[in-house]
Amino acid sequence: MNIKDFVRPEVLNLPTINAPDISDGMIRLNANEAPQYPSIDDSIDLNRYPPIRPTTLNQKMAEFYSVNKNEILISRGSTEAIDTIIRTFCRPNTDTILISPPTFDMYKFFANLNSISVCEAPLLLKNNFELNIGDIIDSIKTETKLIFLSSPNNPCGSSVSNDNVVKILKAADDRALVVLDEAYIEFSPLKTMIDMINDYPNLIILRTLSKAHALAGARCGAMISNNETISMLKKILPPFSFSIPNINRIDSALSSKYKDNAQHQIKTIIQERNRITKELIHFKCIDKIWNSDGNFIMIKFNNLEPVVESLNKRNILVGLLKNNTALEQCARITIGTEIENNLLLEALSDMD
Repeated sequence: MNIKDFVRPEVLNLPTINAPDISDGMIRLNANEAPQYPSIDDSIDLNRYPPIRPTTLNQKMAEFYSVNKNEILISRGSTEAIDTIIRTFCRPNTDTILISPPTFDMYKFFANLNSISVCEAPLLLKNNFELNIGDIIDSIKTETKLIFLSSPNNPCGSSVSNDNVVKILKAADDRALVVLDEAYIEFSPLKTMIDMINDYPNLIILRTLSKAHALAGARCGAMISNNETISMLKKILPPFSFSIPNINRIDSALSSKYKDNAQHQIKTIIQERNRITKELIHFKCIDKIWNSDGNFIMIKFNNLEPVVESLNKRNILVGLLKNNTALEQCARITIGTEIENNLLLEALSDMD
């Protein structure tokens, strides 16, 4: 397949914004910056613009995910990545994206924002929100440009096996691109599909440092695909995306010390997820709990409204799922610290 056949014609004509090489000691009279600034932090030159493209950070992220530097493009979280992908490949009022609700709201949000139609192949409620592979494949039409798969799924916690993703990739082939959102993969027993990006040229993988690596506030995600696809996505992503303090913070988080801490945190979250799932099974206010491969669990309550009111009084917030009729009376609960989880269990126990 030729990736340029999928790209919007307007995007093909855009120049790629590249970063000039800037080294210490250069006299920078090229960007209308202030020459001096009484910085809040003397160790950071905040009077200067950050890199047009954070190439050093991009290289470190490439090493982190074991890919070539030309096979990854970092973004301000997965949300910016989703918007970038849609604007690169989908023509307004012409193309469609294919999603499987319940799923991450941002796929539909950015499609609607960019005047892109949304086709739905819902997850199978009776099979614990399993992906309906046949329905997905049958829903690929001439106008389908992107297929979004969330695995593990947010908010349900279910995963798509790698074999089933491959079936969809083969069915889509030169008809559509498959965007595999692996935001929660670290909490799942499944193996990432990053090593398949060159086997399937229609595969784009989304990753993030927000979940397993505790950097939600830093807003750092990544689009990972073959070199040709990444070169097209670069045309859309705006320059100066990352501030200097943010680049420095993320750079530190990619060190071996922080990676070891992240692995410990992942293990702890999985243990806590399993612990509170076992305890919640016995609560009378709960109708059903779904097994989860994420850092959260989805619960169906017998009557959600009084539960939420009671939790709010104790300053406990949970994720409310109001955009899908299949999720009535359901809430998504993030796995917190052991203390926070115990407070949740205590609050729900008092309602029984």
